[in-house]
Amino acid sequence: MRQVKRIISLLLVLAMAFSLPIAANAVDTYDDVLGTVVEVQKYGNLTMDVKPDALYDAGYELGDMLKVTVGDNVLEIPFCTSYSDVDTGSLVVRDDQEENLLVVAINMGNFSTTYNAEVGDEVTFSLLEKEGYLSEYLLHQLERTNLRSDYTADSIFANFRSIATTGIKPAVLYRSSSPINNELGRAAYSDALAEAVGVQTVLNLADSQEEIEGYIASDDFTSDYYKSLYDTGKVKYLDMGVDIAGEDFGTKLADGLRFLSKNEGPYLIHCTEGKDRAGFVSALLESLMGAELDEVVDDYMTTYENYYKVEKDSEQYTSIANSNIISSLTTIVCGYEKGTDISDVDLAEAAENYLETIGMTSDEITVLKTKLSADSMYKTPNVEAKVTEIEKYGHASTDILIEDFYKLGFEKGDMVTAIFDNGFVLEAPFLDGYYVDNGSPLVRAYPGHTNIAVCINYGKLNEVANVEVGDKATIMLTDPGDYLLQYEIRKLERTNNREEYSSDEVFANFRNITVGDIAKGVLYRSSSPINNELGRASYSDKLMKKANVNTVVNLADSDDNINTYLAADDFASPYYAKLYKNNNVLPLNMSIAYANDEFKANVVKGLVFMSENKAPYIFHCTEGKDRAGFFAALIESLMGASKDEIVEDYMQSYINYYGVKEGTDQYKLISQDVLSMLKVIGNTEDLDNIDLAAAAYDYLVSGGMTDEQIETLKANLSD
Repeated sequence: MRQVKRIISLLLVLAMAFSLPIAANAVDTYDDVLGTVVEVQKYGNLTMDVKPDALYDAGYELGDMLKVTVGDNVLEIPFCTSYSDVDTGSLVVRDDQEENLLVVAINMGNFSTTYNAEVGDEVTFSLLEKEGYLSEYLLHQLERTNLRSDYTADSIFANFRSIATTGIKPAVLYRSSSPINNELGRAAYSDALAEAVGVQTVLNLADSQEEIEGYIASDDFTSDYYKSLYDTGKVKYLDMGVDIAGEDFGTKLADGLRFLSKNEGPYLIHCTEGKDRAGFVSALLESLMGAELDEVVDDYMTTYENYYKVEKDSEQYTSIANSNIISSLTTIVCGYEKGTDISDVDLAEAAENYLETIGMTSDEITVLKTKLSADSMYKTPNVEAKVTEIEKYGHASTDILIEDFYKLGFEKGDMVTAIFDNGFVLEAPFLDGYYVDNGSPLVRAYPGHTNIAVCINYGKLNEVANVEVGDKATIMLTDPGDYLLQYEIRKLERTNNREEYSSDEVFANFRNITVGDIAKGVLYRSSSPINNELGRASYSDKLMKKANVNTVVNLADSDDNINTYLAADDFASPYYAKLYKNNNVLPLNMSIAYANDEFKANVVKGLVFMSENKAPYIFHCTEGKDRAGFFAALIESLMGASKDEIVEDYMQSYINYYGVKEGTDQYKLISQDVLSMLKVIGNTEDLDNIDLAAAAYDYLVSGGMTDEQIETLKANLSD
């Protein structure tokens, strides 16, 4: 047997050896592709008369290195799909998959002028090296959606933030995607945030006056604040190309910065995505004002984190930074060869020298620096807050006393804006409860608490905003009373007195779920039978004993929490204690951020526990309303319940606790919460054309639950 292995190994070596010259000469087996330039696009890119399929039919693939001949120019260019697949200033042959066009271009450059190419020129494509760029191509692959629901905050969706690097204070200079061009569906969000922070002067790097007028005349135009600035001459439209190394770009940039210097802030810089042109200009100004290289890179890469969820300090993150902003700073601002280490370069001096080369005088640069070094510009009233605690669910509690906040003039239902010292911007209603949609922000003055907190309902503000204890934010009033009507509809009041409820079941929010294929007497939900902060634990405990519950999924608590409840003076849940002692209770200690992977993993853990243990089952959180609401919606979906049945069960908690009436505006508004949960379960915005059972099955599989475990769970629930 050992001899056989040796022979096989030898044959493999010989096969590889003989294949080497074949691979080396493989280029000769691929036909050339001939094309003609039919269009020079706005930014100098060449559009060919042949389609991308011509390259694929010839055997070329994405990631191959091509030899491209244009006139007397013989160029080595990778075959890719996106401009961002290559470094800034680098060549690319692009399969424009959206328009089905074959494009020859320079990323952030002008191919036509650089290589003197024009309509009618012939272009020859040959294979230079098979998969010669494949590893870089794969590293650069970036995907994003233009759906707001796929992002955790308006400011992340709009790529809107305050530049807060060394030398520039928060709330002076902002950057964003376009607040006027709605091709990405972000304009309304960016416009609303620009209004919230009080932007007074705008540098529009992307558009001409004609294009702006076209956006304003379009049917989907909703950027009224931007229009008000445009109408009063506070928008400078520069119509810049993407060739950031070109003379035209520099001339227009100098003109724009002079405009900024002659007007008052806060200032906003944008292009279309707020990524490339806005990224370069932001980096230039940050450098001018004294930012270190790592600060500049961090701000630039925030866009890639926002849009593409690129993980900070990952290989992809480093590659994109090196290929784009570090390359641009090195070659354009510092004037060095690409690849030169600029970590010890005086970027402020380099930026000033660059501005002089594009036509700005030293006096103009001094005025610009004075404008950018201004104090933060906030609306009044405003107050500076320091984060003193990150609460269990990621809310940022501050050192601002609630009573002091009211004294400053803030009132419930006002819209306020928090600008953190890291540049994160959050517009939210000021409320005394979580009266917002799931995933939406609020500034909270919770009854029984003493301090103001900045929160995301069913989300972790600390992770979304990247804040921690010790960080600062300024909260300012931006639109008095704008959320008041919503607040009045959503505001719910209840008591914790048993006498004011019609039964123990209603008081404990205890009920048997029997929708879909769930058998009667198998599955229950309730408020906590162990945590007595609402005075309901003993009632729920007695009801679960009466129902002969055998298995408990506790969505809210940890083992430490449960042991604390067991030792409390008001402990009165003996049946629960017995189940816990016998390991029939699974404590999951879940957050309420139901859209994240950690939540999904815990949900799956709970359902696996149910599949491995006997019915009857009960699941609960604290009130049995929110986390339990999602858990119920998922199980009910899996077991074939209809959307209406799921909504009805979810809303029963609000009927029990708050007396919400079916058919009212309040009922309809609150029911949107469970519909949002179903959208997460189904990974879709369209609930009218979805198989909820199949969607729930897929959700569980994606969370790590096996087909066998799911089928066992379904059998347990239907017996």
